[in-house]
Amino acid sequence: MSSGERWRVVLHNDDVNLIPVVHYLLRKICGHDWETARDLTMTVHHTSGAAVGVHDRETAEAITVELLRHGLSAGIRRAG
Repeated sequence: MSSGERWRVVLHNDDVNLIPVVHYLLRKICGHDWETARDLTMTVHHTSGAAVGVHDRETAEAITVELLRHGLSAGIRRAG
């Protein structure tokens, strides 16, 4: 594995978390602006999941853990 490898943080839709909560957490944890968080939230809601960021592995894992700690369903996948 090369040190420059990129990883996608993938957020999955669920029937538990409310849209405003997901929107807020994408802003808080992923650092997205209001509009980007809204667009990603709605994509996840309508398509069952979406990549919410691409990072180095350590960062992707840390963001994923925070999303999971807040009750969202998330994982990482290699980008590309």
